Amino acid sequence: MKKQKDENKIILKQWVRVFLLIAVIAIMVVSIFSVVKAIKPDVNTRKKLYSYNYNTSMDYRVYLKNNNFFNVPYLEMNRQYISSIIDHIEVDAKYDFQSTEDLAYSYSYSLIATARGMGEDSDGKKVDVWSKEYPISNLESNNGTGKNFNIAKTVNLDYNAYNQILSDFRTQFGLSVDARVDLTFNVNVMAGLPGEAEKTLNESYKMDLQFPLLVQTLRVRPDYVNTGGDTIYGSTSSEKGMNIPMLAISLVVLCVSLIVFVKLVKSLLAVTRKSEYILAVNKIMKEYGDIIAETHNMPDLNKYDVVNIKSFADMVDIEEELHSPIIYFEIEENAKCVFLILNDKTAYRFLLKESDFDHFGNSNDDSEMKRFV
Repeated sequence: MKKQKDENKIILKQWVRVFLLIAVIAIMVVSIFSVVKAIKPDVNTRKKLYSYNYNTSMDYRVYLKNNNFFNVPYLEMNRQYISSIIDHIEVDAKYDFQSTEDLAYSYSYSLIATARGMGEDSDGKKVDVWSKEYPISNLESNNGTGKNFNIAKTVNLDYNAYNQILSDFRTQFGLSVDARVDLTFNVNVMAGLPGEAEKTLNESYKMDLQFPLLVQTLRVRPDYVNTGGDTIYGSTSSEKGMNIPMLAISLVVLCVSLIVFVKLVKSLLAVTRKSEYILAVNKIMKEYGDIIAETHNMPDLNKYDVVNIKSFADMVDIEEELHSPIIYFEIEENAKCVFLILNDKTAYRFLLKESDFDHFGNSNDDSEMKRFV
């Protein structure tokens, strides 16, 4: 029972040492990384350059033909309209840009009407059967320097012309397609800090108004984001001199952790030897306990001719031949013991010690054996 308790205690110590060994290895890795950073501390910083925001709008007015029902020349946006009395649609396209810093900028824009005849694919999704672009305002560009700029363009959309185009398409091909005309406001912006060759802002924006065609009444559908913005950062890399305090501390921690590492490894190996020694003794006592007699006194071997036996199996063979019990004596607790068979003037001895389980050193020590001759 005592041997079993000793074995459990040793195994517990092993786990503690393993945990400490893992912790020391982690400290060594951090120390090595710190040494490298101290020798060459490249510093990368993320610097805010500027912020910007933009606002867009596509306001429209639906102008009417002469009729007996409306006494106004046009109707404001966001209403339901009777398509047969629409004369044309006036659209005010605007894009306003603001920045927190002066920028060197350039921009271009255009307005394009796209007539579409649409059907459905196998998944029920609307797809173009036919479409064609009609430029309303050709590409225009400008550049400058400052914190803000704005684009404002007013165009007229001839609703009846596109209605007629899709009516002819449907009649010619006999296709029952959905029809509409999209007015698209395209804006491209490039900007950067003055004097910098690289443009840190390069964005394209697309804003749509969708007008159903070949319908009795219609409602205009806007498809764009009214506002947005972002913050632009630049990365800078600078190489500083060697960080002497950090280097010194890291080297000290590394050296101390190396010393502790070596000591823990040696201690762990010693505990492993002791555990294997106790397991070996327990196994012998369990399997051959009926032929082993434990004694509290070490017999005086000076009266005998001592024969050193290499294995306990040979001791068992000698016991069976001589019919003499095997005497067991623990020389050093949990570290060294001896098994003896005494017959006339001869003593057969098997010595077992924890160093026999040292996988990294010598397994037999003659000087230790001579102490018991």
